[in-house]
Formats: sequence, C-alpha cells, structure tokens
Amino acid sequence: MYLCSMIDNRVILSAPIQGWTDHVWRTAHAQVFGGVDAYYAPFMRVEHGTIRPRDIRDILPENNPGIHLVPQVLACRPDDMERMLNAVADMGYGEVDINLGCPHPPVARKGNGAGMLARPEALRQMFDTLSRHPSLRFSLKLRLGWDDASQWHNVLPLLDVAPITQVIIHYRLGIQQYKGEAMLDRIGETLDAIKVPVVLNGDIDSTERIGQLLTAHQQAAGVMVGRALVADPALLCPDRATPACYRDFHDLLYEQYRKELTGGDHQILNKMQSLWERMLPNADHRARKAIRKATTLARYEDAVAQLIN
Repeated sequence: MYLCSMIDNRVILSAPIQGWTDHVWRTAHAQVFGGVDAYYAPFMRVEHGTIRPRDIRDILPENNPGIHLVPQVLACRPDDMERMLNAVADMGYGEVDINLGCPHPPVARKGNGAGMLARPEALRQMFDTLSRHPSLRFSLKLRLGWDDASQWHNVLPLLDVAPITQVIIHYRLGIQQYKGEAMLDRIGETLDAIKVPVVLNGDIDSTERIGQLLTAHQQAAGVMVGRALVADPALLCPDRATPACYRDFHDLLYEQYRKELTGGDHQILNKMQSLWERMLPNADHRARKAIRKATTLARYEDAVAQLIN
C-alpha cells in the first residue's frame, strides 16, 4: 500500500539531492517503488554564462518518462535566472522550483541558495524576474534562514509579486547544513504566517514521522522526503521492501548508468559505490564493505549479489 493513500490526499514529494536523485534514480524509483506525487530535480545553474549541459540533460522530458517532474533552478543574478526559466519553459514545463535552501558553503556564500535569504534586495530582484514569466508557476524550497531562523520572513512580502503556489521549508539553518536536529517546533509559526500551501521537510525519516507531523499540523500541505528515501527507496511503500524489489531497483540503475556513463568501468564503479554510501545503510556489513572495496565490475556484481538476492 502506498503511504500517500493514507494521509488525506496531502502530497508526498521527493527532494532534490545533488549527486543522487538524477533522472536515472527517479525513473527507476518510480518504476519499482513509487508512492511519490512529484519528483524535484537537483538544481540547474549557470556557469560561465551557460546552463550546465548535464543539468539540461537531467530534466529533458524524454529522460523522465511517466513521472511528474519539477525542475529546480538556483541563481542570484537576474540574467542567469531569466536564462534558465526560458530554457525550462521551452521544454514544456509549467512549474519550476526556486532553490533558496542549498546550504553548501561555496554556493551560499556567493548569495545563492540559503545564502539569498540573508539578502532582501537580491530576493526582491529575483522575484521581479519571476513575475515576468506569467506562464510559469513557482514553488520555493527554503531553509529557515542562512544564519538566523527568522530570515524566512524576508520572503513573506514577496509572495504576491510572483505566482508562488507552494513553499517547501527545510527546518534548519543553512549554516547547519545537515547537522543537529531540524527545528520542527517552528512549523506552527510558518504555517500561520505563509499564505500559500506549506510542505514540511527536514528529518522526515519514517512513515511514523510523516503520520505524526501531518496529524499534528493539519494545515500542512504535505511532506518532502530526501535523504531517508535515498537510504531506503521503499520507505513510502513498505510492502515493497523486499529483496526482489531492491534488486530490480539496483539493476535498473546499474543498467542505465552503464549505458550513459562513457568514461569506462572505473566511472561506472565509482557511481554505483557512491550510491551505496547512502542506500540500505543497515544491510549486511560485510557485503556493503565488499561493495565499497570492489575494484572491478565483476567483483562489484558479486558483492551486490551477496547483499540483495
């Protein structure tokens, strides 16, 4: 049974995580597990005046068949934002998420992501850019702030400037990155202050936690699940937490990366080993160690067979 059928039709969203939830992961997850109302792509950004080609490839509709995908963009310069919004609209998307939550210091210290929450004038300029795209709907994914848990208030006066349909809040500061506990005690004040639907994010690591939060906060529009869904792709559909489903999921990932990664066996091995850094962390320790230590694809395949068979 899908969890989303148990929570009064409120949404369950898959969070964008750089390096993990790309189009290969998303399509495999939707095919084997599902339970997600929409998948949010890791952010696009402009480098040296051009949108990164891999970001474009990741959100191409043909690379995301059969799923509800929401592209995400990250920029602090209006011209960079304009360039990405035009590209997304040209691909036929009508919905875009704006990244105001990335806590990675090299990103945030340049005024991007969560760093923008501390810069009200930059926020205003960004919202002015959004308002020039009436054909697009926007959601915001933000932290409570960069270094002050009240900085999310800087967004409030701007919610009517552009067609913002949803706000997704990760209840940490940017400077925390993913350390410490999310400040879930701040949920009530955000729900009271924000006029558009609010989705909850941060330390949502079990179906029990989802049920508790949505029961306690009836105003919440739903939840977004990130690291916990990467750790256990069956999180939202416990009936599919079986060796056969995990194997099917792995095999889809492995097959597609072998097709797409052209740098040879070493690149494929590195990619799969990086996924196992987070996936099924409580599985057999020896098999996980063998995956990590594998130096050839043949040894990697043997190790995976020991873990999920």
